[in-house]
Amino acid sequence: MTRVLVIEDHRLVAQGLELGLRAEGFEVRSTDGAPSALPGLLAEFPPDIVLLDLYLADRRLGIDLIPQLRAPGRSVILLTSETDPTVLARALEAGVDAVVGKTMPFPQLIRELVAIPRGQCVEAENRRRDVLRDARVAQLDRARRLALFAALTPREEQVLAMLVDGVLAADIAEAFYVSLSTVRSQIRSILAKLGVGSQLTAVSLAIKAGWAPRSPTGRPTEGAGPAPGAGAA
Repeated sequence: MTRVLVIEDHRLVAQGLELGLRAEGFEVRSTDGAPSALPGLLAEFPPDIVLLDLYLADRRLGIDLIPQLRAPGRSVILLTSETDPTVLARALEAGVDAVVGKTMPFPQLIRELVAIPRGQCVEAENRRRDVLRDARVAQLDRARRLALFAALTPREEQVLAMLVDGVLAADIAEAFYVSLSTVRSQIRSILAKLGVGSQLTAVSLAIKAGWAPRSPTGRPTEGAGPAPGAGAA
């Protein structure tokens, strides 16, 4: 009898999967994936298949458990409602054998649980190919959008980061120990380099691109005092 371990922190979902899989002839156990209990459970109940949720309780990620879960002859299948191809590609690269959606009809899930360990699931292979392709496209698109920000100086990055945080120009000037006119000049330079006409558009562009400053915080070091030549920055 095929053993299936369900790692799912939502108890009702886990119970539903247990009942459904048992009705189809699988031997099933479930766990919330707590790191302290997992080694003992794997020793007591070595599964043939692991159905692994992506997002677990306490902000834990299922893919962080993969090193513990991998074993010869064992299939680790990510069962998730996540659709972001970049996230799913990370799971595939981390070692999951396949990705299946939580909205998948149960009969199809059963068919794939039987076929995936045998390497005979065309749907899962097509899904893997599509996820990796879409992730590459997304990464190229993000790189294209971030390329706009490469022209910013370190100080302009800090100013933009503070604008993204909603800090007013006057407060930025005070934080950097420079005049308001200096900050306004820096903002105009930022807008010109990004090819936009307003601070709001620049902030929106940064957020949509997932941009972050190259410096750790994008803010001046607290208590550092004015940097040499800061007034002319």
